[in-house]
Amino acid sequence: MKKVKKYIKENNWVWAAVGAFLLWFVMGISSGRLNLESFLSNAYTAAFLAILAFGQMLVVTSGRGAIDLSIPGVLTLMAFVSMSIINGENKNVPLAILVIVVLGAVIGFLNSVMVIYLQIPAIIATMAMNYILTTAALLINKNFSIFAIAPVIQKLVTTRIFGVQLMIFLIILLAVGFWFLLNRTSYGKSLLAVGQNREAAKLAGIKVNRVEMLTYVFSSILAAFGGMLTTARVGGALLGMGDSYTLETVASIVVGGTLISGGKANVPGTLVGCLFLGLIVTAMQIMGFSVGAQNIAKGALIIIVLLLSSGDAVEKKVKRTVEKAA
Repeated sequence: MKKVKKYIKENNWVWAAVGAFLLWFVMGISSGRLNLESFLSNAYTAAFLAILAFGQMLVVTSGRGAIDLSIPGVLTLMAFVSMSIINGENKNVPLAILVIVVLGAVIGFLNSVMVIYLQIPAIIATMAMNYILTTAALLINKNFSIFAIAPVIQKLVTTRIFGVQLMIFLIILLAVGFWFLLNRTSYGKSLLAVGQNREAAKLAGIKVNRVEMLTYVFSSILAAFGGMLTTARVGGALLGMGDSYTLETVASIVVGGTLISGGKANVPGTLVGCLFLGLIVTAMQIMGFSVGAQNIAKGALIIIVLLLSSGDAVEKKVKRTVEKAA
């Protein structure tokens, strides 16, 4: 029993998992759809959020209060770019992937330059980048007339294996990859060290700037892929299609146990956080909440989780102080 309590205390995302299950159960009972299909439907929606949340998780883990607010702009612009290149043809998909990876990497690099070398706070730098990208998407939209989705991308998003959407399997594989990246590679260990104590990481010989730069690059590339895949889910490239992800990526990782102050990332918790948040959004939509009310609820959720986590941190600090005094 003590081991269970210790595990729950060290992995607060367990409460998000319990909350997700209860939400799904209550929604299923009230709607008469308490079955595996309703759960898979919510997991499918959460999968698209998870692609972006993993990138946000890396940025936040780098510390200094970093948050990538350019994710919505990257997603939206890359949705337009990928559709323009693909034009409904499978043969154009490889070129589109190459282009969005390069553009995503460039955007992430520019974000990192502003943060690292120009010393602009990450929130301000990425917010400015988001405005630039959304304006670019707006200009493209004026003469945009492509609505065909490449069959291979459509199949990737809609195919089922043993009744389970392929996207769910892919996100689980992506999660395994990110767990390995954070726990078994020099980059991951360096990122955690940088987030915990930047100066100590420098003294330990870690190339802090390179680690931080890669973090923003990874985030933008993931957002770019998210944009391409989302076109198949929503049926095209739309202005503002990434706007809701600003709060959702932050909320999902915070609920999942990633420290907003940096230095600690939780991959399985992020998956659970995405599912939990998706269920909350679905519940609010069923109850007729406006978009504004939904955003208020998401913001309140972030504040509550931060207060709880900061309370734990204060408790630990007081405990250490008392032990030293004794």
